[in-house]
Amino acid sequence: MLKKTLSLLLSSLFLASIASAQSSLAPLQAKTAKTEVHPEHHSTLVVVKFRHDSGIRLRDGLLVDLSPQLTDSAADLVAVRGILSATGGVVSPYFQQSEAELDAWRHSGEIRNNQVLHDLNLFFAVELPSKSLVGATCDALNAFELVEIAYPASKISDPVVVPNVVQMLSNFLTSLFAPAPDYENQQDYRNAAPAGVDADFGQFFSGSRGEGTLIADVETGWTDDHEDIMHKSLGNFVGLGPAPYPWDHGTAVLGELVGEDNANGVKGIVHQADVVMSSHLGSAANIGTAIIHAANAAGPGDVVVLEVQCYSGAPSPHPCEYDSAIFATVQTATANGTHVFAAAGNGSNNLDSGSYGGLFDRNVRDSGAVMCGASDGESLNIAYFSNYGTRLDAHGWGFNVVTTGYGDLYNGGGVTKEYTAAFSGTSSATPIVTGAGIMINGIHREAFGAGLSPLDLRALLTATGTPQGSGGQIGPRPNVRDAIDFIGVPQITLSGNNVPGGTLIVDIAGSPGDSYTLGFSNSLLATPTHITPYGYRYLGGLSQQASGVIPASGTETLSFPIPNNGSLSGKTVGYVQAAVTFSSGPGTGSFTNYQPVDIL
Repeated sequence: MLKKTLSLLLSSLFLASIASAQSSLAPLQAKTAKTEVHPEHHSTLVVVKFRHDSGIRLRDGLLVDLSPQLTDSAADLVAVRGILSATGGVVSPYFQQSEAELDAWRHSGEIRNNQVLHDLNLFFAVELPSKSLVGATCDALNAFELVEIAYPASKISDPVVVPNVVQMLSNFLTSLFAPAPDYENQQDYRNAAPAGVDADFGQFFSGSRGEGTLIADVETGWTDDHEDIMHKSLGNFVGLGPAPYPWDHGTAVLGELVGEDNANGVKGIVHQADVVMSSHLGSAANIGTAIIHAANAAGPGDVVVLEVQCYSGAPSPHPCEYDSAIFATVQTATANGTHVFAAAGNGSNNLDSGSYGGLFDRNVRDSGAVMCGASDGESLNIAYFSNYGTRLDAHGWGFNVVTTGYGDLYNGGGVTKEYTAAFSGTSSATPIVTGAGIMINGIHREAFGAGLSPLDLRALLTATGTPQGSGGQIGPRPNVRDAIDFIGVPQITLSGNNVPGGTLIVDIAGSPGDSYTLGFSNSLLATPTHITPYGYRYLGGLSQQASGVIPASGTETLSFPIPNNGSLSGKTVGYVQAAVTFSSGPGTGSFTNYQPVDIL
């Protein structure tokens, strides 16, 4: 009871300190002298955010100020009402969640991350009767101190690039004469660095397959009953709806992430992760609401994927967090411990350009999201279409990604049996980065008892990735193997003269003083067993064990004779995995990766 009381007291004291610090919260963006309205802007929608220390709310269709201490804003509020009335603007809250829900989400993020966040209840949407009124209305509203910013809403699209039509036709014709094969051997982005993210190596570690993680995908639509993703996606919609169906783009994204691990189709990088889908229904006005629905379905340690690009007066398309309402939403999500991975967009634009007003400068503002660029497929060079700049954190394949949907690689009869070898854009790159991030975070969580914060995971992806090649900055390509080495997860490697009559060498790498038990089994479990505190055990019944303590060198080397039986040649005779108990540091213990014992 005392602990709970102290916790509540500390929370109230922190909220009081947050309230006193509101005046120090910088505006999300600077006002311009004159608003330019472009064809790429939304036709008639204006977004308005009121000053962060005000209490503007909508009551019975009328804007009121619930902060009586700000009496100096009364005249401004009357004038704002007059402008909106004169233009015929219809005002509604920008976010469709309740005021109480938005307040609770903001406060939890402020407490968790010890930072002041923007009040999402201060954002409003103004629907005007004509696009000709947009610029003048923004300028009139921006003249008042009470209005932090008023700006035209963006247009949006899926961040996908049109693939090679000739190659698509060739692949499609080939599919007419063959059953759908297992395409895992064509998913080169799974392979070892530098070509891939080394998911094939990481998948042998506990927690690497997405177990215990929820992915909330924010975009337009999906074919949720596609044969290769339905085990995770079928009917799992949240928020606005109904989402467009069928929809290849979302289907392709989820194929990269959770394509089922079976003998058909593709294999998702984190195929055991759970999935929900939150559609923005094709409208920029809904993106913030869709992100909140996604983040609320997820939670700390889970993931929101933002698969959308925006168009406005700045060089377009660009990342949607250029929009202040979307930025504030993403920032609140990451402050609450939810990882956000966002497509950088396909505009070939330098996000460090002055045209963006510093809104992609982390020294000005930082949402905490992982911004994902695209490289030229297997090459580490920037893809010609990818946006670039210092805001980008990591990149994935931007060309010819093999995944679900579209039907150019295989069409087995209907939208639920289609596959592509041509998914491209920052659309295809983002789930590759996302999958690697989830894999690394899951391995860290199982090894050390807790996942990484959004900022720490982002920093780890950047620090351990394979450096990019030529072109503007898109960040490194994630490297799961190097990230595992960096964080110090115990692991085993096999070597030796692995022939009948030879010797198997097992190296167990860990921290000096850690104790271990190495197990040998003839089989793997169909469903891995979670054993606290070590994580997931992949081995079946043990036929042999060896125990000891890791020496000062950090590596224990064990040797085992291989029976001199010629019939063993060319066979996998078993599997090894170790349980390591930590002598110090975070966590209690961890399973290592498992390794097959292959006899030559």
